[in-house]
This record gives sequence, C-alpha cells and structure tokens, in this order.
Amino acid sequence: MQNVSTNNNILISIVIVNYKVPYCLIEALDSLRLAKLYDRAEVIIVDNASGDGSREIIASKFQEARWIQLKKNIGFGSACNIGAEAASGKYLLLLNPDAVVSADTLANAVEFMEKHPSAGLMGPKILNPDGTLQLSCRRSIPTPSVAFYYFAGLSSLFPNSRRFGRYHLTYMDENETAQVEVISGSFMFMRLELFNEIGGFDRRFFMYGEDIDLCYRIALAGYEVWYYPETQIVHQKGRSSAKRRIRSRINFYGAMIIFLQKYHDSQGTRTPRWLTWAGIVFLAMLNIGAITLRAIAAPLVDIAILNYILWNILKSCACSNIISRTFGPYILECGPEPLYTAAPLMPLIGNASISFAFVFLFAYNNVYSVKRHRLKNLFFSGIMSSALVMSGVHFLTDYPKFEFGLTLVFSIFFFIFWRVALSGLGAFWRLVKKNEKRY
Repeated sequence: MQNVSTNNNILISIVIVNYKVPYCLIEALDSLRLAKLYDRAEVIIVDNASGDGSREIIASKFQEARWIQLKKNIGFGSACNIGAEAASGKYLLLLNPDAVVSADTLANAVEFMEKHPSAGLMGPKILNPDGTLQLSCRRSIPTPSVAFYYFAGLSSLFPNSRRFGRYHLTYMDENETAQVEVISGSFMFMRLELFNEIGGFDRRFFMYGEDIDLCYRIALAGYEVWYYPETQIVHQKGRSSAKRRIRSRINFYGAMIIFLQKYHDSQGTRTPRWLTWAGIVFLAMLNIGAITLRAIAAPLVDIAILNYILWNILKSCACSNIISRTFGPYILECGPEPLYTAAPLMPLIGNASISFAFVFLFAYNNVYSVKRHRLKNLFFSGIMSSALVMSGVHFLTDYPKFEFGLTLVFSIFFFIFWRVALSGLGAFWRLVKKNEKRY
C-alpha cells in the first residue's frame, strides 16, 4: 500500500477526529482505501485524548495515516482546525470516524466541486446503518420559527409542508441535488483555501452546532452549500458520544445558545432574544430530564414491585404469630390496614435494605445497562440478590424469614415478566411500523 502521506501530488486532505472509537475508525479507513483517488489523498487523524490505545490499534494497520495526538479533549471543531493546519491538499474532507464512504465518494466529490466553482461546501447522501436516510444530512438554519416547528412536532406531523418541514427539508426528494443551508458535519467536502479563509471552525463550539455555524459563515462569504446525493456514505450516528448522553445533550443545547448569541440579530427575526433563550433552556431541561428518568426507570420499577409485594405479604400476615412477634410493639390495630405507630421506620428499613441489595447486584451484573435482557442474567442476578438478603435476615431472629423468602420468589418472577412483556410490545410495535412502510 502506497504511503499517501508522502505523496507530493496530494489532491485531498482527509481529517478525521477520533475519540474512543478505534474500531469504527478502522471501518472508515478500510472504506477509504477502497475509494477512487485515495492514492492522491492524505489521511490526518487527530485524537482527542482517547487514552484507550487507539493510536496503537490504528498504526498497526494504517501506517500511511498521520497521527496527531492531543493531550486533552478540545472538542470536534478545534481538533479539525488542528488537522487542517497540517493539510496540504487542494480539497479538505472532514470525515467522522464512524462514517463509511462508497468507492466513488472521493472522485464524485472532486468532480462536483470542479464543475461548481461557486460551491463552497458539499455533502453527500447519508444513510443510517439500516439503509434509511439520515435526515441531518441536509437542513435549514435553525431560526426560532424553524426550530419551533421541529421541537413542537409539527415537522413530523406535516413532513411535506414547505413551512413545517424546513428543519430537515423533508418536503424535498432525497435523491434531488440541491443547494441547501446546512449539511452534516459527518462529511464536509470543501476547498482547503476557503476553510482557512473563513478561519475554520469557531472554537467556542465544543461539540454540535459547529457544522451549522461553518455552513452559515460560508454562505455569508458568498459561497454555496450543496447536498449531492449522487454519492452516499453510511454513518453510525452518535457512536462517539453514546456513553455520555447527558453531557452530550448539555453540549447540544449549549451550542444552540452560542449560535443564538452570534446570529440572532443578523437573522432579522422578530422573536425576542430572551424568549428564544428561555425556549432553549426549557427544551434542555425537558430533554435531560427525560434521559435521566429513562436511566432510572427500570430500577424504580423493580423497587416498586419489590416493595409492593413485600408490603402486601406482611399485611396479609399481620395477625400471625410471626408478624405479631416481630412487629407487635409497633402495631396499633391488627386488621387489613395495620397502623405502624411507635417505630414506623422498622418495616421501611427492611424494605430499603432489600431494594438496595437488588438494585446494587442488578447494576453490578449490567442488567440496567443493556437494552435486550438475557433471562439467564436476570434470573442469576435475582438469585444472588435473594441469597444476599436471606443471609442478612438469617441473623435477625425476630424477622419473618418465610414471608421475606416468599417476597423474593414473587419479585424475581415479576422482574422477569415486566421486561419480557415490554420487549414483546417493542417487537410488535416495530413489526407494525415495518408493515406500514411496506404498504
């Protein structure tokens, strides 16, 4: 394999920013090797302090790639700027490490730019791994009205409307070459001279928004931004930030505020700046709150099931000798609704201890960190939690061991049941949606 970095006839400088996705990067580099004009390209990888051995993994397979190692994560745009400073080609391609190009992508991109001297930036058709169009590959500038239509759900309800569908330009044919306002930052093809002329990416954008800002400044400089579906890539969106969803959302909405501060007045919008700012903050709180709730939903469901079963078993046995001996001093009245008075924390402490044991061991066994649950792992985690609880109860001579054991058996069953039921409903819903698309 020719060492393209030492080729004196460089046409394309490909800059890729890596952050803890070495195996995605391998796929991207493999696809580039198969692309036409790769022999006239240089690959510059800027690593944002991954600290995961990415350099060693990549260097063993792609000796031709130039590696720039950063000591700290400075963000996507700033890292791209550093890569561009080391570039020597006529054209600059900013490519995400989780993108796979087609064999004709580089050649088609060069041909398009040669035929369109007024084009400042070009982006291809971008597909999701399942073959569907990634809507972010062509967009409009998110003015207050465009953003409102999108976040209010009107763009989804009326995708073919030129007014409501502007955010992702869903009213356009996905195979239509068109001049647009914004293309995706996962693949941005431009002249290196222009990138340097406008000063590269704005360093204030850590992640998200830098592609919109760059497109906007290219248009302000008098050049065109084009969507060119004659060639396509596959983008595994969000792989680099999947493990840090809350921080990712904070960066996303922070980028919206930075963009608002830069261009609110120049866009000629009538919406007050404070109102737009308040709307962004509200959306951020709503979105981050939903992510947090989704993350703790499963543990909360497990705790609710466990406590509901335990409380009802203890209530049903409240007049038995065992329960009377255990809770006798604290029960004011024996019946279907016993009232705990003198030391109401006694049963609550027991419930909390069991809940903690289950949630801790489920988390330890990665029950909460996977979307598809293995019944074996669920059952094993339940048995471990039960053993831990019963070993503690064993040393408490006055505690109702039989009732606790019964609670654990029922709880394990319902822990498995609600997950299987939810997975079944999800599979059914996906099948319905698939059939809708087919017809």
